[in-house]
Amino acid sequence: MRIKLNLAILTQIILVLGGLVFCTSMSQAMAQSNYTIKVAKTTEGDFTITDGASYIGTYFDTTYSMTGTVNDFIKAKDELITSILDDFGKSSTIGYIKMNSTTTQTDANVTEIANPFVSKEQIDEKIKSVLAYALDKIENPVGIMPDIGDSREIRCVFGNVLNDFWCDIPTFMSR
Repeated sequence: MRIKLNLAILTQIILVLGGLVFCTSMSQAMAQSNYTIKVAKTTEGDFTITDGASYIGTYFDTTYSMTGTVNDFIKAKDELITSILDDFGKSSTIGYIKMNSTTTQTDANVTEIANPFVSKEQIDEKIKSVLAYALDKIENPVGIMPDIGDSREIRCVFGNVLNDFWCDIPTFMSR
């Protein structure tokens, strides 16, 4: 009788431990949700070299093209925004971004703003805003019903004028 009781207790312990191992492995598998977003970046600009010094030109822009499925974009949203902010923040031209386009004034009495450039915080907020807009359009499409496995693209262009930063969904691609 005592052997049967010990076997019963041992069996219960093994079942409980087995259940704990199963639950732990399942929660880790669920926590490791797989997603992939492919990001391509192109940068354009001009500069001038005069008398031994280099000067930023009249334009520069960085274009990010991101592709993935709707679920990939939803799962990667925070990491994608953080990665784009980090990458763009390393740009050598980030200190030359202006709030608005400069227009040629013919009035001699018009004085220019002493510091027309924007802060890193303003740039970060604008990037977050336009990228969140595009991500929201992917997560909540209006007027189209994409298939579950369809791949989507977001294209963002960040140049030398903060108010001209934009992100949108240019195409609807299928896998």
